Amino acid sequence: MAHYRSIGHVLFAGNGTVIVGALLCGGVAHAQNIALTPAPVEVQIHDVNLRLDRSTVLEIKTLRGQLVPIRRDVPVTFDDVNSFTTRITTAEIGISLRTLSDLLNQHVFAYPGAPLKNIALTADRGRIKQVGTIHKGIDIPFEIEGTLEATQSGSLRFHADKIFSGHIPVKGLLHFFGEDLSKLVNLKGDRGVTVDGDNIMLYPDRLLPPPRIEGKITAGRIQGDRIVLAFDSGTTKPLSPPYKISSYLYHRGGVLRFGKLTMNDTDLEIVSESQHSPFEFSLPEYNRQLTAGYSKNTPSHGLIAFMGDLTSPSAQGAAPPRRDSGGWNRSLRLK
Repeated sequence: MAHYRSIGHVLFAGNGTVIVGALLCGGVAHAQNIALTPAPVEVQIHDVNLRLDRSTVLEIKTLRGQLVPIRRDVPVTFDDVNSFTTRITTAEIGISLRTLSDLLNQHVFAYPGAPLKNIALTADRGRIKQVGTIHKGIDIPFEIEGTLEATQSGSLRFHADKIFSGHIPVKGLLHFFGEDLSKLVNLKGDRGVTVDGDNIMLYPDRLLPPPRIEGKITAGRIQGDRIVLAFDSGTTKPLSPPYKISSYLYHRGGVLRFGKLTMNDTDLEIVSESQHSPFEFSLPEYNRQLTAGYSKNTPSHGLIAFMGDLTSPSAQGAAPPRRDSGGWNRSLRLK
């Protein structure tokens, strides 16, 4: 009996070991999964014209948010605009109507059989006018006038008050037959624009080229030839950049990769070498701007990159100006 109990004890201990081992292995695997998920990079931007591609410019007055990695095994990477999402907490961002027109022509309706083409947007006394060509068997010119406002869900709505074709009012005729703008135009919703009744709905998270943005639009207004969008998804403590200047992009925490450099516990501020405001910064061309400037280390082991403006001769390929004997990368004393 004692022998049986001994064997039973050994068997129990063995099973317990297997169970504990399995739990430990599961915990290690879980920890490894957590370790493989890079933390977001906090970001704060002030007075920067951010160029996403050759024709798309976001005029960022202020922005506070996070750069959030999309994949577990890849941190936020400047050289891969599909590696992260910009999650906006608060911001004020302007976009010109010319830029928006280019987006509609070159992205939203740039597919075979698209119902609209040759779109141009203008503004007059707080109202938007959209002209273009609609294809309904034949190409027909059209003109839409309306107002712009934010929706409760955080998107942007362009409400069509007037619809013309060849200066002939069309909206009343559509409504007479029980139709509306959505019946006239059938769009692919995955491109950032949909039509609901007489409303054209705009979704910046799908409308803009990468990196993708997320955020709740709380207001939209017309200012000159621009649309100014206000984002607000809550409050976040402001960051304190090491170099005090009016135009900058400041990144803090998480992991950030650009070129062959990977920063852990990121502390990177990007400013204009010329200190002009607003700072013209291109994400696709950041390396050209970086090599046209220089960098300085901070006492807290951070980095400040003084970049050439996108339109400066040095960023356009001319030889950069000579620096002092301290070299390209110098330590920086901050007050």
